[in-house]
Amino acid sequence: MEIPKVNYSVLLGFIELLDDAGSKAEIASFASKEDLNLDSLLPILESGEILGLIKVREGEVFMTQKAHFFIAASPKVRKKMLREIIVNIDIFKRIIELIKQKEDGYITKDELSEYFANHQIPFTVDTTDEYSNDFDSLIEWGRQGLVLNYDANDERLSLRQTV
Repeated sequence: MEIPKVNYSVLLGFIELLDDAGSKAEIASFASKEDLNLDSLLPILESGEILGLIKVREGEVFMTQKAHFFIAASPKVRKKMLREIIVNIDIFKRIIELIKQKEDGYITKDELSEYFANHQIPFTVDTTDEYSNDFDSLIEWGRQGLVLNYDANDERLSLRQTV
């Protein structure tokens, strides 16, 4: 299941640095210049590709046209653009449908974990590794993309009114 594994601001910062570098760069030299180690760079590259903002080919990273529009947009427009991207990612489509099917308009964290287990979808919850906790990444991107609300006290996910 593809979920961006880095914080929104980290990915945005990376794309802005890439834009400053001329929209493309050789990965190893760019990482060295920006003092990025491979452990932190790989999740950034994977997340950017999941969202369609960058492409990685033959040791180089390129900004997509979508990324150019994204960084040129106002923060409000970025949120709308991100929402359009997020709602088309398979895991978010499934969660949106799951919540829409519920009469009370929400699902709990446990129900979500159970759903993924029943459908044999690898999904990690409550790990301490920032790059492997799928649930935290899901919430981060769902919130940033104005798709999901999460009540941490009750551990409930619901849809933002815009969905």
